[in-house]
Amino acid sequence: MNILIEENASLAPMTTMKVGGHARFFVRVKNIEEIKEAVSWAYQKKVQFFILGGGANTLVGEKGFSGLVIKIECKGISYKKSGESTSVVIGAGEIWDDIVRDAVKRGLWGIENLSLVPGTAGGAVVQNIGAYGATLGDVVKEVEAFDTKTMNTKVFLRDECASGYRESVFKKNHYLIVTRVTLILRQNGKPLSNYEDVKKYFLEKRITKPSLSDMREAIIAIRTAKMPAPPLGTAGSFFKNPIVSKGEFLRLQKEFPEIKTYPAGENQVKISAAWLLDKVGGFRGFRDGDAGTYEKQALILVNHGTATAGDMISLAEKIKKSIKEKTGVTLEEEVVMMPE
Repeated sequence: MNILIEENASLAPMTTMKVGGHARFFVRVKNIEEIKEAVSWAYQKKVQFFILGGGANTLVGEKGFSGLVIKIECKGISYKKSGESTSVVIGAGEIWDDIVRDAVKRGLWGIENLSLVPGTAGGAVVQNIGAYGATLGDVVKEVEAFDTKTMNTKVFLRDECASGYRESVFKKNHYLIVTRVTLILRQNGKPLSNYEDVKKYFLEKRITKPSLSDMREAIIAIRTAKMPAPPLGTAGSFFKNPIVSKGEFLRLQKEFPEIKTYPAGENQVKISAAWLLDKVGGFRGFRDGDAGTYEKQALILVNHGTATAGDMISLAEKIKKSIKEKTGVTLEEEVVMMPE
């Protein structure tokens, strides 16, 4: 056997929230053959398996995981230029922001607004990460995934990925393990700078025509100002922005005239979860023991040091209940809860 199966591995250090129990079994895999071997082992032992990337969007429960945690560490980045565009093939285990930094350095537009998003390329595809008006699905050409039902790899073209708001075919179907993604980036692009915080940044800097590097610097500055730094444990934005009907929005707007929203397609409105938590729930900087919300951004739940997974889940439930009672809006977690 080419893979090393560990037993009773602590999972808390492998996630950015820094909470949770142990995995009964744990393995790191670096290529498709090792993934195949790990999945086969799980089938033989009749245990569940869970796919872990960078652990930036995963909350591990107190009891840990009773099966096999497979940590994806498939690496490699290659570039192929064709006319005005460049195909970038990326291993699922590559750190996402390393990819963005290298793309900007090479003068390639398309993912600069996704700077400083934590986690790996594989996790980015599964979640269809988005920030400051951009989403990863906009630049995906194709995704290679290992199908644990057929035990073969399959290539999904952009439309087949079913990328939506923090959604994809890979998130809905856990038997698909992302192994590689191909992006199409461009040598000549236009800055996506209409997002409120981005516009404000360039106005203050008196930059009227931001360059590619200006865009990355802006996003990094904005995110750094909002995001907690170590030793605080966090999984980033804990809840999705709820999408409601136009009718539901009009009801909310009547009660909360300053409610913050984003476009969400015909007859739908995306409500700012951060605004709800901050202005309606009063949760910005809230603290219950060592579990709390960040003082600069209510949407971010933080572990101040000794909070347990139970503490974090309890806080999340308290927030959901409060917002539901005050607005009628149901919040849904963006963070993935590892089953026990």
